[in-house]
Amino acid sequence: MPPSGSSAPPNRFERICQVVLLVVGARCAFAGHALPVEADGLAYLDVARAYLRHDWHTALNGYWGPLYSWLLAAGMRIFQPGVRSEFAVARAVNFVIFIWAVFAFSAFWRTLADWSRRNCGVCHALPDVSPSGWTSLGSLLFLVSFSWFVDVVNPDILAAAIVFMIAGLLFKLNHGQEHGIGSYVWLGTLLAAGYYAKAILLFFAGFVIAALAVQHARKKSLWRPAVAITVFLVLILPFVTTLSRTLGHFTAGDSGKLNYAWFVDGPETKTWMTAAAGGAPIPFYPGDRVSDSPRVFRLPHLPGVTYAPWYDATRFDRRSHPYFAWRGQLRQFATNLKFLHEQLLGIEGPLLVCLIVLIWCAPKAALRRLGATWFCTLPLAAIFGMYLLVHLSMRFVLGFLLVLWGAALASVVVPIELQRWGKRALLAGILVFAAYTGPGLIHYVFSSRAESTQRDIIVAEALPEYGVRPGDSVASIGDGQTAYWAHLARVSVVAEIWQVDSPQFWSGSADSQQAALHSMSESGAKAAIWRRDSSQPCPSGWLPLAQSSGCILLLP
Repeated sequence: MPPSGSSAPPNRFERICQVVLLVVGARCAFAGHALPVEADGLAYLDVARAYLRHDWHTALNGYWGPLYSWLLAAGMRIFQPGVRSEFAVARAVNFVIFIWAVFAFSAFWRTLADWSRRNCGVCHALPDVSPSGWTSLGSLLFLVSFSWFVDVVNPDILAAAIVFMIAGLLFKLNHGQEHGIGSYVWLGTLLAAGYYAKAILLFFAGFVIAALAVQHARKKSLWRPAVAITVFLVLILPFVTTLSRTLGHFTAGDSGKLNYAWFVDGPETKTWMTAAAGGAPIPFYPGDRVSDSPRVFRLPHLPGVTYAPWYDATRFDRRSHPYFAWRGQLRQFATNLKFLHEQLLGIEGPLLVCLIVLIWCAPKAALRRLGATWFCTLPLAAIFGMYLLVHLSMRFVLGFLLVLWGAALASVVVPIELQRWGKRALLAGILVFAAYTGPGLIHYVFSSRAESTQRDIIVAEALPEYGVRPGDSVASIGDGQTAYWAHLARVSVVAEIWQVDSPQFWSGSADSQQAALHSMSESGAKAAIWRRDSSQPCPSGWLPLAQSSGCILLLP
């Protein structure tokens, strides 16, 4: 057994599991290299570009955390991607983050096993009942949770990796021995990194430090949490101060307030949260509506940014203000609770049954040990509760959910006389969980992706032939929020007709079309571009782009 406070090095079986995870992650990253990066991914890539060109005012963003964009910027600096490779480089960065997450999780899982082995008395901890079963269960949990998101350009895997490191350190700090100042400096650093990855982890940092303060108040050694909070504040305050000056009010990030206003209080457009025809692509009007039939929006313009309204909603959504209302709060809580219910009793149902059966071996001891993990599980549960109140998605809680599962499983103890039975129950749970989740996961990992940005790439490469250069302003027939061609061509969308309104534009009279195009021209657009999403030919006066990828109309 390793010394108290340290983790055993990974054994051969764990190394094999790590290799399997990395191979699957590499396959997912490669399979998705040509997929669209979605609106959030475009925003993060635009932030990365702003940092690369040292446009600090534009780069400072009150909605998207900066750490992921810094990593994307580093990847873009190293590989210097072109039009055809930028999204692939983003997936390569994702895979590097995934590698980090694999090893961070493995270290956390070993630390959890060490914690579980202590104070078992005449019982066996679950990692001792079946060491290979414990490793297999952790690897399977990670695989089932993370494989779906390796090709998604957002910071959720990054945030999960940091959460694993924080949780592992918290369990090490509770080994019962004294730890030096370096451990608390490292904790403060990790908490700051979490905030830079996702703003909600600012609250997690507060909860963790509060838990530390409660623990050390009993020992009269409050200097340890004081060190952690000092390092944390020193690392985040320069960014918070600069961000507050840029946005004109004190803030550490306004994404939480806006999401509460959008999801709980209801979006201003009244259509964003439904799939009905006419639904808006973003939860607020992106700019002034300058035409009604069809709807044409004049968008704010930030140089070097593809779609300014979604690039930083904190600057451009000035109408959404959160307020508390019981009806909206209960409605959204019920929606999120339904999602959690489907997750726990659906995808993870076999694992939950296995956990309940194992706890039944020694329920009092298991619950007592689970309660002893409060220093880590309570802060995690608090963040989970915040998501439940506003908006819950699986990718948001990747790290939180796995740490909570790990803490619950590590709390299980099996009496010596039930050791063989406990091992069989654990292995049966693993097999049922694998059989339940495996087919869908295998299909996803090895299937080809139908979506592609090839048409957007062709449009972006064709635009310079018509005089549209990087830095120009354009109009989009179709949602500008996902105008990948505009991002790849490095132009800014300053006017748009939503995708749901484009049929009305094409079927309208010549006068209504001219009125809409005139509104786009007055917005500063050099050209109107339609990325073709149907077999409809280019209308009269419009010029076809290469390989029937779209149509362009130069505006006066």
